[in-house]
Amino acid sequence: MQIEFDSGFYFGKGLFETILVLKKPVFLEEHLSRLNEGLVKLGIKTTVTKEMILKELEGVQNCAAKIMVSDENIVVTKKALVYNQSHYDKGFKVKLSRLKRDPHSHMVYLKSFNYMDNILEREQAIKEEFDEVVFLNTENLLSEGSISNIFIIMGDCILTPTVECGLLSGIVRNFIIKELGTEYNIIEKKFSLEILKECKGMFITNSLLGIMWVNSFNGFKLSKSKVYDEIRAFYEGFIKPL
Repeated sequence: MQIEFDSGFYFGKGLFETILVLKKPVFLEEHLSRLNEGLVKLGIKTTVTKEMILKELEGVQNCAAKIMVSDENIVVTKKALVYNQSHYDKGFKVKLSRLKRDPHSHMVYLKSFNYMDNILEREQAIKEEFDEVVFLNTENLLSEGSISNIFIIMGDCILTPTVECGLLSGIVRNFIIKELGTEYNIIEKKFSLEILKECKGMFITNSLLGIMWVNSFNGFKLSKSKVYDEIRAFYEGFIKPL
């Protein structure tokens, strides 16, 4: 693999997407749409097509594919999936990050090579025996996890932070809101940690993880709810044939 030393290598000017591959890449069109829109914003004159990625992943199944794009490079890599049933049985233990998202920064809305805050905070969380770390923004409102989006189950609705809170709107997040938003009264809004006093449960999402329930958040114990089970069953049923 030949890598050109461009501004992506030197300065982190580039974008990536991580895609779940089952029988074929899941939500490939959605990933490429977000990627290509981001490339335009960065002024990178490259368009990644579905045909290009399918060619790179020909014959590949049941893995995680990563697409990385900079001014002079398009790189596709594959690695083994890491989540298994034991993770979903146990749920994730989540803590609050000491860092805060800046909703006025361009970078929080792009899946860029500049991922060091996320990496370092999650590595530290794992050392402390947590599975994920969640960020507040500079206004002390809930934003997102280092690798995930957040959903809070209330009595009569499900809350998720608005994009304006300083988060990357994930592919699975968008799918859940689009497909189940009306049925489960999913509301995008701004809210603080105080909401945890009233919540009935919490789950997080990303493309490889899918939908994972949270067993505790910052020491606050949570239960796996019937609503979570229903939503995860719907999602797994949707992607299983793919």
